[in-house]
Amino acid sequence: MRNWRGGRESVSQIKHDTGPSDEDHTAPDGQPSTGHDRLLGWIAAERGVRAVVLLAVGLVLVTHPHANWASDISSLARRLGLDPSGTGVRKIIEKVRHISAHQDIVFGMVALAYGALEGVEAYGLYMRKRWAEWLTVLATALLLIPEALELAKSASPLKVGGIVVNLLVVGYLLQRLRHSAGRT
Repeated sequence: MRNWRGGRESVSQIKHDTGPSDEDHTAPDGQPSTGHDRLLGWIAAERGVRAVVLLAVGLVLVTHPHANWASDISSLARRLGLDPSGTGVRKIIEKVRHISAHQDIVFGMVALAYGALEGVEAYGLYMRKRWAEWLTVLATALLLIPEALELAKSASPLKVGGIVVNLLVVGYLLQRLRHSAGRT
């Protein structure tokens, strides 16, 4: 292969792109950090799954604002072997029944925006970019406030689990950022 001066480069001089960059996080010896950094990939995957779900829900809400979601939820509950007249499912159906078409569109737009944010976080974390770690810490920490308020209204294992996961993600990423800042 020819270099910019017209000479030949050896194979060892050719830099190949082999996947996610770890340019912002290197070990003291200059090598890319590894080991527990694999957790970053899991966080990226979790954010990616969230992004896909939120984007799908947002798209459905925006494109089908006049759908009878209460009826659809009742049918889904029956197919899953749940009793639609049971306390939990009935509460959901009653709440959904009171949502207007305009609210469907607003909720859909919010879901699309949040899904896009989660997608950007997922991509950046997968590529091991420091900006993505900061973005994830900031966005997740800010959204802990409404999550905590919702948890105060009514606790459920799912809400508690969501807050615990988000707290662990924020703590882990802050520790990573603090540790990498100490090396520079």
